[in-house]
Amino acid sequence: MSEQFKGKKEQFTERPKLNIPLLLVLLAATLAIVGVGVALPAFLKPNLVSEEYLGEPVASPRSYVGRVVSMTPIKPVVSEGQIKFPLAIVDKYHIVFFELQNDQGFQVPLMAYITPTGRLFAGSSMCEPCRGRTFSLAGETLVCDTCRTTYTIEGRKFISGAAICGTYPPVDMNPVVKDGMVIIDQQKVLSWRIRAL
Repeated sequence: MSEQFKGKKEQFTERPKLNIPLLLVLLAATLAIVGVGVALPAFLKPNLVSEEYLGEPVASPRSYVGRVVSMTPIKPVVSEGQIKFPLAIVDKYHIVFFELQNDQGFQVPLMAYITPTGRLFAGSSMCEPCRGRTFSLAGETLVCDTCRTTYTIEGRKFISGAAICGTYPPVDMNPVVKDGMVIIDQQKVLSWRIRAL
């Protein structure tokens, strides 16, 4: 019986027919929107570095809790495309600092330090947005001496401070240790650029 010929009672008591294809389309669209909502924030996050594995321990474990360790300046040897300095010096002073020029004549600040688990980080020593060039090890954090932004020591993950600085943590230059020497590929320093601003 067509709608126009149905009585009022039949119009309100009959169950409407379900449109299954339309329901499936709506369900698929809902799932797609939820999926985008879950995945999109991961793609839109700023350049935060997640905890990063720094290789096997090269020194004994240690704790920086209850103290602040400032950088000790050193002079590395640059030879045959490699930057070298003794691991024993980093082990003794915990965190060291030096500068070398990149291929544009910019003095790149660099550091190396031993993490609480005895692993080695060697890489850039610049808090790029504020242009801070030195860091300290304080408690369980790596601290920019200029803006006081803090990172985890092991993976340089932003903890607190200036959010913009937290998006540009020091860059690991993947050092190797051979015959008691820390070795960094000089090309990593030559091609280093300020990422921020």
